[in-house]
Amino acid sequence: MKFSICTALDNANRLAEVGYDYIELGVRRALIPEASDAEFQKILKEVEQSPLRPEAFAGFVPGELRVVGDAVDFERLSRYVETACRRAKQLGGEIIVYGSAASRNVEEGYSHERALNQIAEFLDMAADHAEAHGITIALESICHLEGNIIRTTPDGIAMVKRVNRKGVKLVVDLYHIWHENEPMSNIIDAAEWIAHVHTAEPVKRGYPGNDDFDFTDFFTALKGAGYDGRVSCECSFDNFDRDVETTLQTLKAYV
Repeated sequence: MKFSICTALDNANRLAEVGYDYIELGVRRALIPEASDAEFQKILKEVEQSPLRPEAFAGFVPGELRVVGDAVDFERLSRYVETACRRAKQLGGEIIVYGSAASRNVEEGYSHERALNQIAEFLDMAADHAEAHGITIALESICHLEGNIIRTTPDGIAMVKRVNRKGVKLVVDLYHIWHENEPMSNIIDAAEWIAHVHTAEPVKRGYPGNDDFDFTDFFTALKGAGYDGRVSCECSFDNFDRDVETTLQTLKAYV
């Protein structure tokens, strides 16, 4: 497996020193999908000088750019996604995670069936752009603490199967799985659709190794699913420079 942290490009040197394999950046900060190509060129030059390649991106769609509801601007969404996919590829990326609960949460009284139809329509459009640029959109199930639709791994599987596009797969995220009390066997059931993994110590969403949380069942399930790809830590740190060492040592102990 390959390991990373979800963080800013400024931290790439430290991650490289510790021994991480890549860096996971934020879409809105690193790809600036609604900014000009001239502005993006500045970021491109910074990435070219970075010791780690940004193979994955998270924080895809801002909350004000709705995917679900009565105020969806589909043309703007399409432009946003195309630019994000194109620029992700320019930076060496392969994965864009679509969690972005605020963009897809369902307002009270709104039809969940209609919301699922809109998410499927969005993902089908996103797949057009992703496949054209060699990117995979990885759908993330968001637990009840943050999301109110597509909350579990089975929910995610159902949506990915419904969209049925090469460019749309799944993210497995321990934090969300743990807070939905899902059995780890759900990860094995998702085996053929897993494109990316997020992890953290799930109780406080802290860094792995900050307490005695046992990741054995999680990594056993990933191995049972035949997964040997990227694992990014999406978590908080007490002291970044110090704690990223503990994080990598902890994760590698399970593989």
